[in-house]
Amino acid sequence: MSDLYLSMGRKEGAAGSLYWPIRFTNTSATSCALRGYPGVSVLDTAHHGIGPAASRTGEPYTTVTLAPAHFAAAVIRTSNGPVGGPCLSTGTYLRVYPPASYSAVLLPAPWTICSGLFQIGPVTTEGTI
Repeated sequence: MSDLYLSMGRKEGAAGSLYWPIRFTNTSATSCALRGYPGVSVLDTAHHGIGPAASRTGEPYTTVTLAPAHFAAAVIRTSNGPVGGPCLSTGTYLRVYPPASYSAVLLPAPWTICSGLFQIGPVTTEGTI
């Protein structure tokens, strides 16, 4: 997974939810494939976990083949405020395990889990849940 560069896309809010894509860019000279869901958790400045890891949305997935310099994304989601419960402390980082990887990447990303909702979608070329 050293040929993947991870970054955050643009946050968007809709229908009481906040969405933020995690982008996986192929930095190698050959195609690579991703399949499934990444593992994602929120960390504070000391790299301690805040709340549970993201649960999977249950959406079906396929193998995504990335040509060199192309990207795919998986979208995280939470409630846009304390609708059905409180918000946790805002994290400083997201710890992301690409699908089928045991090596995590820390991404600087302020994220607040609200109302007990923290979901991750599968990696897709559309980057939507």
